[in-house]
Amino acid sequence: MASGGGRVRAASLLSSYYGYQEEAKETTTNEEDDMNIDSSAFTVDKYVGTMLQYKSLEELVHRGNAMVSEIKSLDSDMQMLVYENYNKFISATDTIRKMKHRVEDMESQMIELEKNMGTISSASESVDSSLSARRGQLEKLNGAKKNLTKLQFLMDLPARLQRCVRDEQFETAVDDFRKARRILRAVGNVSSFRGIEDEATLIIKRLAQVLSVRIQQPALQLAELGLTTRLLLQLGGNEAVLLREYLGRRRRALHDVLTTFPPAGVAETGSGGEDNAPVDNASTAAPAAAEEEEGELSAAAGDVARLGEAFVPQLLELLAEWQERFVGETPEPVLPDAAGAAAPSLTIEAKESMILDALQELTGSYIEVCRRRLQEDNVDPSSLLQGVRKLVGALDEVHALVPQAKIMQRATRAAETLAKRAMDSLLQQLQDKLSAQVKDMQGATNSASLQEQLHEAGKAISAHVLDALTATAPLLVPMCKLLNLRADGMAKHLVGRLYAALLGLAKTARESRATADSVLVRAGLCLHMVATGVAQVPAMLKAQLAPHGLGGAALGFDSASMTREMQASADALLERFVEMQAQKLSLEVTQRMQAQNWLKCPPPRDVNLLVDRIVRELRGMQGLVAQVLPGEPIRSMMTQGPFSSARSSVQLNLVQRRESSQQPASSSAIQKDLQRMFARKISLSAAAGKPSVTSMLTHVAKLTLKTLVEEVRLGTFGREGFQQIQLDCAFLRWVLPSNVDDEGAVLALLDEAIISCQERCIDPAAFEHADMEPFCEAKRKQLASMLG
Repeated sequence: MASGGGRVRAASLLSSYYGYQEEAKETTTNEEDDMNIDSSAFTVDKYVGTMLQYKSLEELVHRGNAMVSEIKSLDSDMQMLVYENYNKFISATDTIRKMKHRVEDMESQMIELEKNMGTISSASESVDSSLSARRGQLEKLNGAKKNLTKLQFLMDLPARLQRCVRDEQFETAVDDFRKARRILRAVGNVSSFRGIEDEATLIIKRLAQVLSVRIQQPALQLAELGLTTRLLLQLGGNEAVLLREYLGRRRRALHDVLTTFPPAGVAETGSGGEDNAPVDNASTAAPAAAEEEEGELSAAAGDVARLGEAFVPQLLELLAEWQERFVGETPEPVLPDAAGAAAPSLTIEAKESMILDALQELTGSYIEVCRRRLQEDNVDPSSLLQGVRKLVGALDEVHALVPQAKIMQRATRAAETLAKRAMDSLLQQLQDKLSAQVKDMQGATNSASLQEQLHEAGKAISAHVLDALTATAPLLVPMCKLLNLRADGMAKHLVGRLYAALLGLAKTARESRATADSVLVRAGLCLHMVATGVAQVPAMLKAQLAPHGLGGAALGFDSASMTREMQASADALLERFVEMQAQKLSLEVTQRMQAQNWLKCPPPRDVNLLVDRIVRELRGMQGLVAQVLPGEPIRSMMTQGPFSSARSSVQLNLVQRRESSQQPASSSAIQKDLQRMFARKISLSAAAGKPSVTSMLTHVAKLTLKTLVEEVRLGTFGREGFQQIQLDCAFLRWVLPSNVDDEGAVLALLDEAIISCQERCIDPAAFEHADMEPFCEAKRKQLASMLG
């Protein structure tokens, strides 16, 4: 029974060790499942019957293959477990055999050790018994020896202090005097010792005077400055004054490092000198790996790294020396009369405040020097990232030692400002490139060259924007990770500056240009940005920012507002183009009308060259504007069909003019309409809706005809001149109405030109329609062949 109970207990322990009991508890609910192949209640016949009843042949084959695979896998696992257990058993057997041999050897060694310990114990008891009678006498002699040593130390004190002062071993002199004062206090009543104390005190006072003079010397080494200050404090100096002087000297020395550090000279020295040039062992002690890394840095980052190597170790040395020499408890002054005369000692909080102020001021100056170097124009974003990494890395140890100084926060703010400034600089360069792209666009002489210019300008703008976004990549995630900043803030700044750069393009396009063709090209560029260019910007932003989880910042680009700005610039430029075209044609009408002698004109045989010029200019304008405003069908100026007659309307107007001349009080409706037309300013901005080819032609035609009417009213015409004006207006009545959207106003202006010419003619005689038609048809054919 006992053996049976032991086996049960062993089985229970093994089950608890390998977790069998927990697994059994978890599988209790599945033990009664007769369809679970891993359950003890599994029924083969029921499982097979269910599978045959509900599964297809393909599923049965698949299940059979799976079970074969599972069986092979289980068999392989079982074999592996057997092999592993066998190997463990063999290993355990070997281990037990080795332990057996070692235990046998250990038993003999323990016996030998026991014998040795007994021998040592016997010897110790023998020595102790032999010396017990003389122990008291030895202790007395030892005490006497110590007293004699102290007495000898006191007797030699003045000479020793003189020697230490002569050899400039000031710290040893002060320490010896401090030790001697503790002894002299115990024997202060003996006159001989009082003389030694007075002589030693006089030497130490002279030493204090020497140290006071020495600390004022500008040539005093920094390594000796801290020790001298510490000795003066021990000799009873004013702690506040001495510590301020110490910090002032150290700060000036570190400022000299910042102001006199020559990046170019250091770089040239580090790159190698002449054959016999002296070599500074301290500068060549850096590891080879660090030199290799330094060689990969840009010029600005290398300057920051070298400045950090020259400045930060001295700053750490200052901090360590301050903590070691001055932060602990100030020792009691060694001079007997200095304890009462010395100023009150500074508290630890006051000393910490002094060093914190010094560290903040020094690191602020160091950060400012690095910032000025890294914000130069020739520092690209990658170099800036390298430089900021060197700056932050150099200050990391200082920040770890004095976190309350908030040095890293100040460096982070400076680096963030540098990153934003570099981003602003890149996007300002983008804005300058976009402005230069707009300014370099010349007027197009034909539709093909205009389309080519717009296509190339659109490609160039997209390339400039993409290059700028690529260049700002180091300033986003890498810089923000280095500074522990939120990258979305930098991304929003990028989006805002990009918007401003593109807005600058729209404003630059509005700047005045000399020719109408260049104005039209700029308008076409703005319309191209409205159609496709603005929509590409959010996509490029998303492609740049989304891989870093900043795709949401791309949504901050206000495409709708930018589209409105571009459309407004395009509308303003198109209006200016119309004005310039109208001014050009109006000036030509004025010059030709004034140059022609209308009283002595030959009989009309052809349409006037002025009309020919107007039609050519309008046709050229139509072709160019159609490229800028695609999607609108181009109407033909050389219409086919019967030649329109203006005889009835002109004659009606002539009759009304005669009646009005006979009755001065009357005023015809046509005169009022024309007066209102001339009083109202004709401009493209006054038209409803967006600019179109037809509306632009309409406004140019109306302004040109208005000038023609004004010039006719100022001239005097003969019969042939009047007939020539009739022929020109008749041809224009045939050409213009099909290409304008205000046919009534154009026809009214042409009629007014004929009527005004008749009133200014000394011998008016109407040109018959039948006589004008051949001339108009010949001119139509001529222009149709020339204009295509």
